[in-house]
Amino acid sequence: MKRVFSWLVTVALALSLCVPALAAESVPLWQSYGCTSEAECVELIFGGDQAAYDAAAAEQEAYNDWLDSMSDEIAAFDPDAYWSSGQCPMAEYYDSKEQFMEDWLLETEEDFRSVMVDEWLSGQWTAWWDAHETDRLRTEMGGTAGETGIILDGAYIAFPTQKPQVTAGVTMAPAKELAEAFGGTVRREGSVLVVEAEGVTVRLQPGSAQAEISDAAGSRTADMGGACYESGGAVYVPVRFLAQTLGCDVLWDSRFGAAVLLRRDKLIEKMDSRFTVLNGLISAMTLDPDQNYRTAVKLDGALTALDSINGDKTYQLGADMTVLQSGTTVQLTAKFRLEGWEALLQSAYADETTAQAWKSLEDTGLEMIYDGEGGMLYWKLPALELFTYGMYESGTWIAMPTQPVTALEGEPSVGAVLYASVLSSYTGPYAWGDPALLCRELDTAADGLAGYIGDGCFEKSAGYQVLHYGEEEYEADLAEIYGEEYVDWANEFEKLELELKVAERSATFRVLMQNRDQTGFGTVFLVDAQGTLSPTRVNMELLLRLKNQFDLSVSYSAVTAATDEAPASAPPEGETVINPYEGYEETAPGADIMPVPELDII
Repeated sequence: MKRVFSWLVTVALALSLCVPALAAESVPLWQSYGCTSEAECVELIFGGDQAAYDAAAAEQEAYNDWLDSMSDEIAAFDPDAYWSSGQCPMAEYYDSKEQFMEDWLLETEEDFRSVMVDEWLSGQWTAWWDAHETDRLRTEMGGTAGETGIILDGAYIAFPTQKPQVTAGVTMAPAKELAEAFGGTVRREGSVLVVEAEGVTVRLQPGSAQAEISDAAGSRTADMGGACYESGGAVYVPVRFLAQTLGCDVLWDSRFGAAVLLRRDKLIEKMDSRFTVLNGLISAMTLDPDQNYRTAVKLDGALTALDSINGDKTYQLGADMTVLQSGTTVQLTAKFRLEGWEALLQSAYADETTAQAWKSLEDTGLEMIYDGEGGMLYWKLPALELFTYGMYESGTWIAMPTQPVTALEGEPSVGAVLYASVLSSYTGPYAWGDPALLCRELDTAADGLAGYIGDGCFEKSAGYQVLHYGEEEYEADLAEIYGEEYVDWANEFEKLELELKVAERSATFRVLMQNRDQTGFGTVFLVDAQGTLSPTRVNMELLLRLKNQFDLSVSYSAVTAATDEAPASAPPEGETVINPYEGYEETAPGADIMPVPELDII
């Protein structure tokens, strides 16, 4: 948490440096924050993180030096030319310079020039600092400016003589150095080059775009997406092809001009070494993807609406569900029990149709089918006509496209979840960040999570591995971030008790949370949940209270067993199925979640 806080402070400082006036005088960073010493600034502003302070101070010094070097450019700056250049963001929002000056209360040309200089310098500094940081990070990772780079698991692969090249839009690299980075070997068999690495043998021939691959799955011929060739005594091979054949995820980083290769299994294994207790539980709870399972779920509950004038009223709720699952295919049927909910909904909704729709769910069912491999979710609701105000007939299946989900490669684990989560932010149409730094983000994410649920957080007790996080631990975290004197001010909880007890093939848990009653700062709530987990059974009791509003108690149980009955992957033949998203796949659910893109540059 301290690192995150320090990082945010550093970002804020970087943004502030974009304003020239703030760095006109070269003063120590701690003084610019109004502190009496560097030590005080590190503790109060940077949460005790000396490294974050040093980085911010170095950036401030670099900015001051850069600003001094810009004196001639500033003196020659033409504000009118900049306004008309198409590079001034402000000019996009105003019809004229005069309108802008009026809106910004700029009375003189000198006022206008001052604002334009500030805006121009901000963009120039951002570009300079980005290039500076790129060069620094590239050097730190072992790369060289001006060269196409190949980054494997966060570090540049060294190519001492023959360098990687981009040929016809495909990144090519010397086969020998590329294979050796994977711990492999390269040898000649006549005109054929044989690459062996990661348990895979690839046979290549200069001038050909075809390769023969032999691995645990057998032998096959594949198109490499580009022909091998010899140059300077080295045989060049397509980087994407060879890396993916050896089990890598491959991305392109335009900022660093580098192909980024990620050995998924090795990176996950590295992270998982810190979460062996939780991974043991996850492994025990994981179902065999080649087996069919039937889970019977029973849910019972009561909602008590609190009314100090008319008297409290209690409404019963429940559901009986059956879940069939095989791999990524899931079929669910559910019947609801909603005793007295019609009256509750009529009092809560002016819309009588909505109340009637919920009333119709009593003793009726919901059906749902999820085809993970095909990327489609189907559901059917008896009261669909009421819920959609007549748009769809009751009994109609609604089809919703989703992102396809194939069977997991390897065992599910904490590391696998972290890897998939971080990787997803670097791929697809909404990708952000620099893939070259992805491994650093993985390390940071693993460090942060291990501080709360890693092996070091568990203690052995009476045959269990016990993870406990309560008020004492929470207050210690607050003290580290804000200081001892601010713990009470920052504390949001009246009660806090989180506990997980893990045995060899089962676990128990307890969650107790109640926030402080602070007038004007939201609703006071209490959550009290406890239960047991095992591969065949899950039991949970939940109590949720909102002060002066309602009490909700829920009892949940699920029993799982292997079965010969397989789930359906689509509605029965002859049923009416409507896909509201047909023809609009680009806006369908899951459309913004894309696999690693096949970029021509690699």
